Amino acid sequence: MTRNPEAEAFFAPLSAHGDVAAEMLRALAKLGDYDTQSAPREYGAVYGVTMDIVFCGAAGMATTYWRLSPTDRTVALATGAVETKLGPDWVEITLFRADWPTPDLRHWALCAYRYARTGR
Repeated sequence: MTRNPEAEAFFAPLSAHGDVAAEMLRALAKLGDYDTQSAPREYGAVYGVTMDIVFCGAAGMATTYWRLSPTDRTVALATGAVETKLGPDWVEITLFRADWPTPDLRHWALCAYRYARTGR
């Protein structure tokens, strides 16, 4: 059980295309202590957990989700992320957009990981 069960509940009914899940997992690869989970369904959404906090996820054909500090969230929204129903700490970053630069998921992974572990 995580400290933000609403995030687990959000991802539970969702699925994720292999490409979006792989991009998110690549972004997490150099982080320290975390685990990945997947929604309990075939091709379930994938999400990252550290210190019992869900801090990121991937779902659908091209959407990643990141739990960010207020400062990082402001930057993310100013650079193309959008608000999400998941909660006030979360943003959506869409991948594979032909008309948009490739998002720096490693950066957002580090920001989300740091926020989950330190609260900053």
